[in-house]
Amino acid sequence: MDGIAKGRYPVGSLLPTEFELCDMYEVSRHTVRAAINQLLSQGLVSRRKRVGTRVEASSPQGGYSHSLASVADLAYLAETQQREIQNVRHFVADISEAARLGLVPGEHYFCVSSIRVDRLHGAAPMCWTDVYAQRDYSTVIELAREHPEQLIASLIEQHYGRAIAVVDQQVRAVLLSPEMAQSLDADAGSPGLKILRQYRDSDGQLMTVSETVHPDDRFILVTQMRRDRTGV
Repeated sequence: MDGIAKGRYPVGSLLPTEFELCDMYEVSRHTVRAAINQLLSQGLVSRRKRVGTRVEASSPQGGYSHSLASVADLAYLAETQQREIQNVRHFVADISEAARLGLVPGEHYFCVSSIRVDRLHGAAPMCWTDVYAQRDYSTVIELAREHPEQLIASLIEQHYGRAIAVVDQQVRAVLLSPEMAQSLDADAGSPGLKILRQYRDSDGQLMTVSETVHPDDRFILVTQMRRDRTGV
């Protein structure tokens, strides 16, 4: 993708063969095919038998696709987008909010609401994100303004000596509210993808929670499942 964007593989040219890509990146043919499928899904390339993989566009068509398999992947995703903070609120979690987000009722928290823009493609709005954390971590609010490319969870790691061990993720379909649609330059009532992520340390203690809403044409979540060969 980087090579296409920088013109190393210009529109109309052919990518190296699967075997050549395996050698270049030292990965399996299965991995190469999965990567090419992602390029296909974004309209960057086309494939034809006995011709090869042809570059069709220099930038993704209709959104952003990413394969998330680790905390490092999430950090990379944050680096490719820019946080633009819209507002910050401090609150005491009520029962319904605590149940929805996994917070403790009656505890003090803050919420940083941001629009994330794609700095690689014209700063188009990609999603709306609300990040929740305990009041004890409130110094990261200014750090989040100073470092818009870093996850707030990563800033907590760096400045409070805690490490993210597990991220629990829930994905559901939603309809964009008029307010959300206006902020994201989308149509009110159109489909969206809501992703709730709970970041936990090695003891299972909650560090922070993020709730992100993407218009349906701007994000594709790619996962891979492997068959359990143990027979269990």
